[in-house]
Amino acid sequence: MADRRADSLDAGQQQLGVEMTDTQTEALRLEAFAKYKPRYYWQEIKAADVFGENSDWRILAEADIEGSDESHFLGVMDKWIQEAELVIPPVEKTEILDSNAGIPETPDGRKAQEEHIVRRVRRVLHPKRKSKDAALEENVVVCRAGDNGVYARFIPAVSDPSGIPFYYPKVTEFAFGYVDLEDAGQHGGDGGETAAVLVVLVREQSPGSTTATKKQCLIWQDLIKRLYKWTATEKFGYQKRVIHDVVVSYDAYTSKYQELKARYAQHWVDNWPEQTDPRKFVYEDIAIASWIICLWEQDREWQHKKPSFVDLGCGNGLLVHFLNSEGFSGYGIDQCSRKIWKCFGGNVDLRAETLAPHEFVTDADWIIGNHADELVPWIPVIAARSRTEGFSPGFIAIPCCPHDLSGRKMAFPASAGQSKYQMYVRYVEELARKSGFGVQKEFLRIPSTKNVAIVGRGEAGSLIADRFVEELAQRGEHEFVARTPDSVKNEVRMEKMRQRQKKTLDQDKNCL
Repeated sequence: MADRRADSLDAGQQQLGVEMTDTQTEALRLEAFAKYKPRYYWQEIKAADVFGENSDWRILAEADIEGSDESHFLGVMDKWIQEAELVIPPVEKTEILDSNAGIPETPDGRKAQEEHIVRRVRRVLHPKRKSKDAALEENVVVCRAGDNGVYARFIPAVSDPSGIPFYYPKVTEFAFGYVDLEDAGQHGGDGGETAAVLVVLVREQSPGSTTATKKQCLIWQDLIKRLYKWTATEKFGYQKRVIHDVVVSYDAYTSKYQELKARYAQHWVDNWPEQTDPRKFVYEDIAIASWIICLWEQDREWQHKKPSFVDLGCGNGLLVHFLNSEGFSGYGIDQCSRKIWKCFGGNVDLRAETLAPHEFVTDADWIIGNHADELVPWIPVIAARSRTEGFSPGFIAIPCCPHDLSGRKMAFPASAGQSKYQMYVRYVEELARKSGFGVQKEFLRIPSTKNVAIVGRGEAGSLIADRFVEELAQRGEHEFVARTPDSVKNEVRMEKMRQRQKKTLDQDKNCL
């Protein structure tokens, strides 16, 4: 086991994601995208006879673009063809059946003209909700048409339009296009000369059916925006900001997420007792619970026994509830109880108490700190101080607002290419390593910008690590100040408001 853990700590793992951004390149990206001025044709039917088929193609949106050429557009199309999930979120993955397929027919029996074809691909789109949605076979044709235009046509391979699943546009086919206007001597829609125009076109099943609702228009609006942004910045080189699915596999996570979402989401969205947005918290905690369960299930140490846990700073307690419901024993601690705690009945162990992290130890197998504010930097220290002979708990920390070990908020100096959050994550990672843990890091698929999970594991601490954590605990005894609970802050605010109102009434009486 030690070898396996050591292997996971190589330098590549420790440097997940692109954490140093080239600020000059980023400025150029932003400058290019700032020129985005789309034109929409929702009500107006703008016909487009580009493929010589005398068909009912119409342009839904277009945008002039400068500084990019055909190769940049084709580079974007290649990515979108290989990974439809980049532009169709309900799609889980794309399966390429044939990268040099024959000439496809559209649902009405027409064929693309072979002499203009650049590339043909046959693929299958696999949805995330496999129990509800069917996979869709699709033909993609990249071809030249019109005056200096290159297009990528997406043709659903269905004999009946009713066979198109909900996540796919209800069209005969749709296309993205790049038209070089400079060589053709044309001009942009705003009257100024431009190099090219990007277009989104469709062949509708019936006139106006693709823009009949606001939701449909927003989908096409998003597509032209993505097309412009990707094409305009393609020349700077594609640079993925973060790398997901390194600690836990994508397939395992998405499968577990869909399972838990079907089991819990609708109930809690419909019965949310708090004032906050249920969709944000319910789906985020389902995602985190899914990822944690997958992490534990893939670990050989826990294949025959489900680990126990403690969630420090558990907040609404949903994460504890989901893990308990899936058979994992554990409890949560937070400064204040929440309304939702009563909804769990006596089935979930949630404790309202202020924690002294320099004193706290646990016999739980895992310590969780999900957006636990001032407790986050203490998570690896608590895990280290909870070690006993033959027992070493792991931890999962998802940092949020930067706090140091005294409980005060941290201020980081400005650093080119690094956000304050990135610097704080590194600070927590360094504490974990000095506490004797091997560290892994994962960028979670959750609806939050604070989405890094730090995983710490270790067999036993060294004398240096043990001395380090004990020194931190001694310092914490004198320096740590717990955050004032929100309930107390609210009461203080209400008391100040009452005092101001009383003062105002007294002044009014004196005036009378």
